[in-house]
Amino acid sequence: MVAALTNESATSKSVYFAHCTSEMIFITHLLTEEPEKLAGPLLADTYVTLLKGRNAWYGQMLAKGELRPDMGDSIKGKGMIQ
Repeated sequence: MVAALTNESATSKSVYFAHCTSEMIFITHLLTEEPEKLAGPLLADTYVTLLKGRNAWYGQMLAKGELRPDMGDSIKGKGMIQ
């Protein structure tokens, strides 16, 4: 569904992810007894994995050898690996 909605565009996926994340955080806080335990990186990683967003792109490029850990965590044109 995400691929169809974003036409496999990284920018569209980022925008879609931003909108979905805010809604997911709101819903999580409503439904979870201790939402602070799901905040930050854990919550973000969960949704990035589900949506195959920018971080998935970094993982794919690392696997292909096109990116290396010694290149740092900020990639020109892509931003920070989060």
